[in-house]
Amino acid sequence: EIRKVPVTILSRCQRFDLRRVEADVIADYFKKIVKKEKVEAADEAIDIIAKCADGSVRDGLSLLDQAIAHSGGKVSADMVRSMLGLADKTALFDLFERLMQGKASEVLRIVSDMKASGADALMILQDLAELVYLLTKLKIEPNLKLDATVSEIEAKKGRELSAKLSMAVLTRCWQMILKGIGEVKDSSASFTALEMVLVRIAYAYGVATPMDIMKELKWQKDRPLPGNVMAETV
Repeated sequence: EIRKVPVTILSRCQRFDLRRVEADVIADYFKKIVKKEKVEAADEAIDIIAKCADGSVRDGLSLLDQAIAHSGGKVSADMVRSMLGLADKTALFDLFERLMQGKASEVLRIVSDMKASGADALMILQDLAELVYLLTKLKIEPNLKLDATVSEIEAKKGRELSAKLSMAVLTRCWQMILKGIGEVKDSSASFTALEMVLVRIAYAYGVATPMDIMKELKWQKDRPLPGNVMAETV
C-alpha cells in the first residue's frame, strides 16, 4: 500500500510497480510451456486459463499445472471449464439471448443444463457480467479491437447482440447482475438464488426504460390534438 509509506522513506527506496500481464501475453507464454513439456493442449483451453489468471502469471501457472494433472497429458477446453466451474461460451450466449427475449422457461432449462455439466452458479453470473461489459464496449465502439482470448465466433455474436440492444437495456442488465452476484454469494442455495435473479432479469424484458418513458411523454406532448378536443379546449 504505497500511499501509507512516508515520502521520506520513498525517497530512499527504489520502487518497482508490478502490473497485470495481458491475457494474450500469458496465453502465448503458456503455449510455449506446454510445447516444451510435450503436453497436448488446445489453444482454447490455454486462452481460458490465461483469462482466468486475471493478469497474474503465477496464478495462471498454478491453474495450468492443475489442468495438466487432471487431464492426463491432454488439456481440452471442456475439461478446463469443468475444472474451473465455467459455463460453455455458446450456452452463455444462448442464455443471454433468452434473457433479453424474456423467455424465462428456456432460461431455466439452459441453467439446468449448465448445472449438470458442472458449472458454478456464481461463475455463471460473473461470466454474464463480463459478457454485458463486452457488449457495452462494442455498443460504444463497434469496430473495437478485442482481446486475443475472445474468439472470432464470440466477437461476431457479440457485435450482432450489441447492435440489437440499447444502452439503457445493457446498463439495466448490468445493475441487476451485479446485485444478483451479491445475492448468490450470500445464499446457501446458490443455484436457487441464481435462477431467481435470472427470472427477474427475464421478466424485466419489455419493461420500458426511463429513456423510453421520456420519449413517449415527449411524443404525447408534441402530438397535435384532434379538432374536437381543441374546440372543447377553446
